[in-house]
Parts: sequence; structure tokens; C-alpha cells
Amino acid sequence: MKALVVLENHFYLDANNNVWCDRVVDYSYLQRYLNVFDSITVTGRTQIIEKIEDKKLLVSGKNVEFVPMPDFKGAKGLLLNIFKLKNIIKQEIKKCDCAIYRAPTHISLFTYKEVIKQNKPLALEFMMAADKMFDGDGIAKRVLNKMVNKRAKKMCLRANGVSYVTESILQKEYPCMAIKEPNNKRFFTESYSSIDLKEDMYYKQEWKKEEKPQLFRIIHTGYMDSYRKGQDVLIKAMKIVVEKGYNVELTFIGDGEKRKEFEDLVKECSLETRVEFKGLVKEKSVILESLRKSHFLVFPTQSEGLPRTIIEAMSQGLVCISSPVDGIPELLEDDFLVNYDDITGYANKIIALINNWDKCCTESINNYNKSLKYCKNNIDKRRKHFYEMITQRCS
Repeated sequence: MKALVVLENHFYLDANNNVWCDRVVDYSYLQRYLNVFDSITVTGRTQIIEKIEDKKLLVSGKNVEFVPMPDFKGAKGLLLNIFKLKNIIKQEIKKCDCAIYRAPTHISLFTYKEVIKQNKPLALEFMMAADKMFDGDGIAKRVLNKMVNKRAKKMCLRANGVSYVTESILQKEYPCMAIKEPNNKRFFTESYSSIDLKEDMYYKQEWKKEEKPQLFRIIHTGYMDSYRKGQDVLIKAMKIVVEKGYNVELTFIGDGEKRKEFEDLVKECSLETRVEFKGLVKEKSVILESLRKSHFLVFPTQSEGLPRTIIEAMSQGLVCISSPVDGIPELLEDDFLVNYDDITGYANKIIALINNWDKCCTESINNYNKSLKYCKNNIDKRRKHFYEMITQRCS
């Protein structure tokens, strides 16, 4: 049985026809599909390059065929390539038994009907809300976001199966037919995170209430392609915390086209000795080690599904502060949520926790215990079950 897997990532095709990716997706990642399907065809936005950088991840491998899509960016790029995208899906789904989309993405929202037209099973791995897919506050962006949000809701209703990263929040906003008609055997649903946390990756902090740190270490992990992850908000909040006399340091893990801008902001705020940029770190062990040396994860994100960043920090016993968007309230209590654009609010929350070390120790244990449900063994079972339900609709 063969599945068409449509991903949102940017890929690279070299002169030897090997396919690479700079984030998340590699051949081992694709094993989640190959554990159920005999083979898969993967498609996504692709750039043709002569020579590959050492840091990229190899996607190519046994039983994986790759079909490149135009390497567009943004709304304009989507409009210019929309017919090419539809044609690729139209041609490739003919050769496959079903399609699995990572959604909501620009590609999924405007090509999923090509699967339905050919009467092939369609499954979505629904990762986040669709109301902020286009960055910006202008009228045009608001109209676009409203349009794609409406399309995302319709897409969920048209799919045979939808898996959600949340347990209930996205399900309420983007219900699928399996939710609306639970007794209808044509439709199915599941919930699981995309995180990959093995048992030996967990770390339980041994903070003692009578040993309050002299220096509090804050960490943020996330891409720097836009302002979506809130690095700028956190830097400005740090400035307030430092000016009020608190001894804190901040580490950023991640990279992207906005990094230089964030580094300049650090200089403007006179925080050069307080803030470190580690850049893109792909080794999970290095990321986890950095988390273990920290006390707080602060993540003023504008839009997420159920962020791996927070779950990973919880699994290392960190206190986490983030924004009340999408699935994050399933992870954190209200007392640890601050609106993503509230700079003063984040500063005050950090200060309040520094002044209440007993609460930090308790929350560290609570977060560690909550994160255990996202262990790889538990997630893999639910994901495999979802894929098996897709195969049952292929016969």
C-alpha cells in the first residue's frame, strides 16, 4: 500500500537526486509512515541546488519517492503556483492509495480537493489553528487569514480522517465528520503530538526549596523566520527584568532571517552580557542539555498547535511561561499564561516567579509529570492506529 505524504517543509534536491531538509524531516522521520505503508511518495516545496551543506538532513531512502513542488513563499508565491500544485497532486494521487497532509498549510488548503475528486481517502494531521497563517496586521492579511481559516474548517469536514495535536481545543474550532457523526464508519479521528520524546530523554529536576538560585537562567527555542515565536517580546521583557535589579540570563536556540534583527535589539537594550544566541542546534541531546541548565522557558508565541518546545521543556522539569493560544492551555495553567504581545506582563510574570521559588519547585514537578503522557511510546501507538485506519478505507 502506498501513501502520498504532502509536507509543508522546504526541501533541497542535489545533483545526485538526493533530497535534503534543514529542519525536522529526515529519513528516520518518515519511518512513522513506513511502519504502516509499504512505500510513500513525499512532495513539498523544493529548491534545486548543486552542492548540499553539511548541516542539512537527508530525506531520501528506501521505499521513499520524492516529487518536487515549486519553492514558493507567501501569498503571492502561492497564487503564482497554485495550478502547478494542483496538477502535481492530481497526477501523484493516481499512483497512490491515499493521501496524508500535514495541515493546515497553503498547499493543503488549495490542493486537497484533487484527492477527493479521485475518490481516494484523505487524512489530515492537523497541527495548529489557521487564523494566523499570514503574518501581519494589515487589512489584506486579515482578509487572507479569515479566508484560509474558513477553508481549513471546510477541509476538516471533507477529510475521511483528522488527527489533532490537541486533545480538545482544535477539535472544537475545526471539527471533523468523525466528531459530528461519531457512528459513521467512513470517518475517523485521533489525537497525538508530533513530538519525539523517548523515555531516556526525560530529566527530573531536583530543585530544593531552601536553595534558591542566585542566577536565574531563561531559555527560548524556536525558529527566527518571523516574529511569530515572540523573541522580540522576550528581549524587551528581559530589559525590564534586568533594570529592576534581577540577576537573569537568556539563551536563544534557533536561527532564521530575523536573527540579526533580534541580535541588534539585544544591543539596543544593552543586554549583550545577558543574552546568548546559540543558533540552530539539531542535536536533540544538546538542546536537552541546555534546557536542563535552565529554570524558565519563556515562549511568547502568537500561534501554535501543541508546541514541542513547551513539552520538551516540561520533560526537563522547567517552569514554562507562554501565551494562551491554540493548544497551550492544555499544557499550562492560567497563572503561567500571558498574552503574546504583553511585554510588561511577561516581565512581571518572570519577576513574580523569581520571588516565589517555592512555587517554581512545585511547578517543576507538575510539568515533568504532565509531560510523561507525551512519551514516544504513547504517541507512536496513537499515530500508528490513525494510519491503520487510513489503510482500512483504502480497500
